[in-house]
Amino acid sequence: MTTADILITNARVLTMDPARPRAEAVAIAGNRIIRVGSADDVAGLKAKHTRVIDAAQKTVMPGIIEGHVHLFGGAVELETLMLNGMTGFEAVAEAVARFRRQRPGEPVLLATGIAHEAFGEPITRQMLDRMVSDIPFIMGCFDHHTMWANTRALEAAGIMQGRDLPVGNEIVLDHNGIATGELREPAAYMLVQALTPTGGREWLGMTTGESPNPPATPDQRELDISFFKKGIAHAASLGITSMHNMDGNWYQLELLQALLDRGEMNARVEVPYHQKNTFEIARVEEAAEMRARYGRTRPGGEMLHCDRVKVFVDGVLETYTALMLKGYPDQPENMGAPLFTAEEMNEIVRRADRHGLQVSTHAIGDGGVRRTLDAYEQAIKTNGRRDSRHRIEHIEMIDPADIGRLKELGVVASLQPIAGVGVPGSPHEPILSRVGDKLPWSYAWQTLRDTGAVIAFSSDWPVAPLSPFLGMQAAMTAVPLRPDCPPQAQSLMDTLHGFTAAGAYMEFMEDRKGTLKEGYLADLVVLDADMEKTAKDQVASVRPVTTICDGRTSFEA
Repeated sequence: MTTADILITNARVLTMDPARPRAEAVAIAGNRIIRVGSADDVAGLKAKHTRVIDAAQKTVMPGIIEGHVHLFGGAVELETLMLNGMTGFEAVAEAVARFRRQRPGEPVLLATGIAHEAFGEPITRQMLDRMVSDIPFIMGCFDHHTMWANTRALEAAGIMQGRDLPVGNEIVLDHNGIATGELREPAAYMLVQALTPTGGREWLGMTTGESPNPPATPDQRELDISFFKKGIAHAASLGITSMHNMDGNWYQLELLQALLDRGEMNARVEVPYHQKNTFEIARVEEAAEMRARYGRTRPGGEMLHCDRVKVFVDGVLETYTALMLKGYPDQPENMGAPLFTAEEMNEIVRRADRHGLQVSTHAIGDGGVRRTLDAYEQAIKTNGRRDSRHRIEHIEMIDPADIGRLKELGVVASLQPIAGVGVPGSPHEPILSRVGDKLPWSYAWQTLRDTGAVIAFSSDWPVAPLSPFLGMQAAMTAVPLRPDCPPQAQSLMDTLHGFTAAGAYMEFMEDRKGTLKEGYLADLVVLDADMEKTAKDQVASVRPVTTICDGRTSFEA
């Protein structure tokens, strides 16, 4: 008779299995769940070698499936100065000085997480010079679409007088033709990122879609592998057992494969092929090659695989680059900055869909969402209907005419509640000024759910903190900002589903994870609280006690 390697007992198990939503105990053998039931159901599975975990009447649930992260970049930023939520020049300057004292001798200072409005006026290189003038200092916006650099950094990168860049990217210049310090979008800010110890390799999967050129040295590869290990360990400490990476290149897959080969892969990671707007459209065919080498059905494919194409159709509201159906309220002639025409988007999706690949598209504005849905619909007309589960990432705005189309087309809404309007701690501006009278159809999580569309939740780390419990609290406590806005706050079970079973569905792996069920992969987390008894506004304080991925303990408090 099979015996358990791990028994979790005295638990309040939330299985996410509609057929058996609650249980008292879970038994694991190898990397599989062999029993979910009562204490009596698992008692006979205990052997001498069995590890018994007493959950102390706290919640046990499926491992968190983080549906939208930038793992490499987030891991590197764990060692940078984090400025999230900080406002005022003096407060930021003090944080910068304190960070420098802790790290004497650093050749480049990198800070991240600042908001555009943090200083109450436009951020300039002169402001950064007042904080740091003797070495390059780079400060990134929380949305990762803008960075600011001091004079030393701009001079070292050779861009004080600007440089020609692809459309949508800009080194902002003053009236004298001198850089102000603001660098918009990757082609601009990667020029100063190249000054950092990693040379910006952590962002190549998003900014260029290419591997390092020249190729990384063995020492550089080992450094980068160490960052992946740190990022995965950080995720495990938060109860995360699976991650959908949102930027990808061959290099990242090679590094993760090295971790897997060494037996050091402590979370499941799915990596896409990133189709950049700088690529020829035909290059999307390369995604099929990536899947052939790193497909889900290969040995090890349940831990690391590539079956998806990632596309950006627009930018973000903060910089007026999200694609709108009509002009911004305060810039009526500006409808945003689409990265692909409708025809280009249709062709990219058609080609990927023809190969049976899933497509996930960054679409923030209501115009970007419509262009994406149109492309998905066109693929059905051209290639025939299939279970494609194409995704839209973010959907910060949607036109009422498009709300029902996600369900109709089988499109998954991949959303980040931590970034919502009406979420405690989330600043109202500049979002409200960009959205205007479209607020009732912005961050419309429940509105989309009510149509029957699949809703999956995530963080977009490092744009926002990785903690799924912070995201859960945001989803459950959002409040309407105007009387004409329908409530979007999520129930506990819908929220947990969004962070578990929906993520598995979104990855075509709902038959083996995202649910605590006999025969499923042993991915689960033991918490320090009973989620059903925790007040909604206290959920962010919940912490994992033990995280188990693939039957192995990946984190223990």
